[in-house]
Amino acid sequence: MPESSQRAVSASSASVPTGAALTGAARTPYLMADLPENNLPVLFCFPHAGGAASAFRPLADLLSGRVNVVPVQLPGRERRRQDPLPADMAALVEDIDRHLDPHLDIPHAFYGHSMGGLIAYDLAERRHARGARTPLRLLVGACRAPHLPPAFASARLLSDRELQDRMIATGGMSQQLLSYPDWVASALEQTRGDLHLVASRRHQLLAPAAYPIDAFAGLGDSLVSTSDVMAWHQHAGAGFDLHGLDGGHFFQLGEHAAAFAAKVEAVLAQDTALQDTALKGGTPS
Repeated sequence: MPESSQRAVSASSASVPTGAALTGAARTPYLMADLPENNLPVLFCFPHAGGAASAFRPLADLLSGRVNVVPVQLPGRERRRQDPLPADMAALVEDIDRHLDPHLDIPHAFYGHSMGGLIAYDLAERRHARGARTPLRLLVGACRAPHLPPAFASARLLSDRELQDRMIATGGMSQQLLSYPDWVASALEQTRGDLHLVASRRHQLLAPAAYPIDAFAGLGDSLVSTSDVMAWHQHAGAGFDLHGLDGGHFFQLGEHAAAFAAKVEAVLAQDTALQDTALKGGTPS
């Protein structure tokens, strides 16, 4: 596939291997490599439905040398193409918690985009419930608040052609990808599986989160409204901010990526503990 067409996959991130092989302490399929040994803020990133670790490559490049962007690689995509998805969202979050627990003993933050926002929130709340270290801050983008019906989940019931058209309309698939039927089939399968996970999620009424929540909304998002994103304030017990951004549902990619990265960096700068992260011997929060 030509390089221009590979870039066009962007949001769907069908099944292109990415990242380095695991080494050392990163003996988990959820991480592509060890965390860098520096004192930069650490941001674990969870992808949208149909997305993969490579969706955060623009953010990692833009924040290189200032933030350690650590993409979380979910099963069923890229290098993990053959790994089956768990039966439901609760099982996925439990598995992520088990695998990432050794890597979450340092000051860190979470960012989740669309479906990834729900995964990040459920993971943080699971860890809070069992007395484990939680993120200093939760960032969510293009994601309805967890008590609302999840966006796009019903699309899992569409035919392949209908799902393909919906993905193109929301920016989740490029028209260029249509020239590669195998890639389209892979992207549809991956997205449909993720939407089944989202649909399986059961929201529990919980106390407001013990960490601040920053919610990012694309002002041109046809899938998730700004008011849907604003509703996250109902779950924030330690502070909440809404950040509007130019662009649609995938504002973190393409021409708006730099503006998004700048906002993320500014948000993380509010946490002094993140600015002084030590990968060895951090004090638990």
